[in-house]
Amino acid sequence: MAKTLQMSFITAAGSKVSMNVANPKDTITEEEVKNFMNLVKDKNIVETKGGDIIAIDGAKIVETSTYQLDLS
Repeated sequence: MAKTLQMSFITAAGSKVSMNVANPKDTITEEEVKNFMNLVKDKNIVETKGGDIIAIDGAKIVETSTYQLDLS
């Protein structure tokens, strides 16, 4: 099962911007994610069309299952 960490931020223009990380470690904690997101915001390390990131909106881990269909 594939996992993706999806983090959402609010920009100065009021729009939302997302950052996705494929295959986050299974032991990742909410505190680690929050600390990383604050680092991204505070250090202004991501450029967006909506301007600077001014706030954290949320985060989630999405698990995706893929099943091969036998069409023969």
